[in-house]
Amino acid sequence: MEQKPVDGHEALAPPSADIAQKYLEEAEAVATRLERSADRRALAWLQIANAVATAAYLIAMAAAIRSDGAGTYQVILFSFLIWGQLASGIAQRNGMQWRMTRSRWPALLAGGLLILTALVVFGFVVFDPAFPVAGMLVPALIVLIGFGGYGTAQLMRASGDSRAPRASHAPMSRAARLGTVLVGVAVGLLTMLGSAPAGVVTSVILLLVVLMILAWGVASRSELGLPAVGASWRWPHLVAFAVSVCAQSMLVLLDGAPAILGVVSGAGIILLFVAVSFMPGRDLRD
Repeated sequence: MEQKPVDGHEALAPPSADIAQKYLEEAEAVATRLERSADRRALAWLQIANAVATAAYLIAMAAAIRSDGAGTYQVILFSFLIWGQLASGIAQRNGMQWRMTRSRWPALLAGGLLILTALVVFGFVVFDPAFPVAGMLVPALIVLIGFGGYGTAQLMRASGDSRAPRASHAPMSRAARLGTVLVGVAVGLLTMLGSAPAGVVTSVILLLVVLMILAWGVASRSELGLPAVGASWRWPHLVAFAVSVCAQSMLVLLDGAPAILGVVSGAGIILLFVAVSFMPGRDLRD
C-alpha cells in the first residue's frame, strides 16, 4: 500500500506479512474484549424492561387520545421520553455499544418493521372511532412479543456468560442527586397539571414544563443530564420511578378525579424522589 508521507519526512516502511497478520489478530482480539466487557445479561433484562414499558405507554397513550385528553397524552408522552433518556444511561453503564456493524443490520431492519407495524395499528386505534376498544392491546402486544421476545432470546444467549462482578455502591454525586430530585419534580408537576381542570393557565404551565424537559434533554451529555442520572441509579430509584409513573398515568386517565388528589400525589412523588436521592447509587468508577 502506497503511503503519502508528511512533508519533510520519508514514507514509513510497510510492515512484513507476519507483522500485518499480528496487527489484524490484535484488532480482532480488541473487538472481542469490547464485546465481553458488556454485561449482556443486564442488557437483555433492560431490553425486556423497555418492551414492557413501551407496551404500557402505548396502551395509556391510546386510552388518553381516544378520550380526547390532549393534555393527558402530552403528560404521558413526556414521561416516556424521560424514561428513554434514563434507559440510555443504564444501557451505556452496562457496556452497550452503538456501533452500526453489518451483523446488526438484520436486527435493526426487523425492529424498524416491527415499530412501523405497531404505529400503523396504533393509528387505526386512536383515529378510527369504529375500531374496537380491545384493539388498544394490539400495538402493545406487537411490541411486547417482538422486542420482549428479542430480549428473552438475548438473555438465553447470555446464560453461559460468566457473572459480572457485583457492582459496588457509593453515595450519589451532587449532580446525580440533584438530577434525581429534578426527575421527581418533573414527574410530580406533570401529575399535578395532567389531573388539573383544563384551562389556559394549566396549558401554559404544562407547555413551560415540557419546554424545560426538552431543554434538559439537550443537556444530556452533562453530569446533570438524564443519561448520567440513569447510569447512577440502582433498583430503589428505578422502583420509585416506575411507581410514580404508574400513579401518574392512573390519575391523569381517571375522569372526574378531584384536582386536590393530583396535587397531593404530585407532591408525594417529589418527596419520594427527594428521599431516594439520598440512597446509595452505582459506583460509576467500576
